[in-house]
Amino acid sequence: MSKRRTRMMYAGGGVLALGIILGQYFGLTPGINSGSGEGEEKAAPGTDPQSILASTETEIVPVLIQPEPEQSKSQSEAPLKVLDILIDNRSYFIKAASQPKEKYRRAEIVEIISQAKKATGNEDGIHIRVYRKGSARVIPESLLKEELKKSGLSSEMIDWKIHLVD
Repeated sequence: MSKRRTRMMYAGGGVLALGIILGQYFGLTPGINSGSGEGEEKAAPGTDPQSILASTETEIVPVLIQPEPEQSKSQSEAPLKVLDILIDNRSYFIKAASQPKEKYRRAEIVEIISQAKKATGNEDGIHIRVYRKGSARVIPESLLKEELKKSGLSSEMIDWKIHLVD
C-alpha cells in the first residue's frame, strides 16, 4: 500500500470514531446506548413501571403519581358474564368464568339459580357452562337440568360440557 492510501484509511477511521463520539454526545446515534446495560441498576421490585413523572423540567422536586390500584371485586359484585358450574360427586361448585380455576366455591341449587339469572352471557349467548368431574352423580345433574329449565333459562344459554374435568 502507498503512504497516501494508508493516511486516508487512518483519516477515515478517525472521522468515523469522531462521528460516533459526537453522535453519542448529542444523542444522534439511534439504538446505541439507549437501553440499560449490565452495569446499570434495575428499578426496585416494589416500584410500578407505569408510574408517571409529574414534573421534569422545573426546579420543583418531581413527584411520582401512582395509578389507583384496581380493587378486587367479589363474585357477587363483579358483573357476571358466564357462570361456571362444577358437579363433583353430589355437590355443586360455582365460579365466574373470568376467575382462576381454583376459585370454585360450594353452592346450593338456590344460589346457582340466582347467579345464573344474573349472568349476562358471552358473545355466543352462553350464560352457563356445566362441567362434571369423574365422580359426578347422575341425580344432581338431572336435578340441576330441571331447576335451570324451571327458572326460564333456555337450553341454548347452557353449555353442557361432555368431557370430564380433573
